[in-house]
Amino acid sequence: MITIGSKSRYGITAVLALTGHYGKGLVQIKELAESGKIPRQYLAQILHTLLNAGVIQSVRGKNGGYKLSKAPSELTALHVIEVLEGGILFGAELEGECCVVQELFNETEQKMRESLSVSLEELYQRKQSSQKNVMYHI
Repeated sequence: MITIGSKSRYGITAVLALTGHYGKGLVQIKELAESGKIPRQYLAQILHTLLNAGVIQSVRGKNGGYKLSKAPSELTALHVIEVLEGGILFGAELEGECCVVQELFNETEQKMRESLSVSLEELYQRKQSSQKNVMYHI
C-alpha cells in the first residue's frame, strides 16, 4: 500500500486553516489543533518543520501564533508534502529493471505531482464550496 502519512494530512489541514486566516493575523496552535482535530504535540512538531522550511512564520508571546509566509496562491499541497515527507519518490531507478516498468513508475509519479500541485488558495476554495453544499434537514 502506498500512503501519504498523517504528518502530511495534518500539515495540509493546518496550512488550510492558516489559509483561511491569511491577512487577518496570527492563529495560535491551540486553535489549529482544535479545528483540525490534531494532537497538539504532534502539530507542534509539524509546525516546527514547516517553519524551518519557510512555509509558515511564527511570532512568540502571549499574542503570538502562526501565519503563512507567502500568499496561499504561491504555496501548493505538493510543497507541504515534500517538506514534511522529505519528497515524493514513487519508483527509484533500479539497475537491470525493465524500461517499461521504470516508465510506468515515472509517469505515475508525474501524475501524482500534477494532482498535488494545487495551490492552497484553490484547495481552500474547494473546501469552502463543499461546506456550502452541505444541507442540514431537521
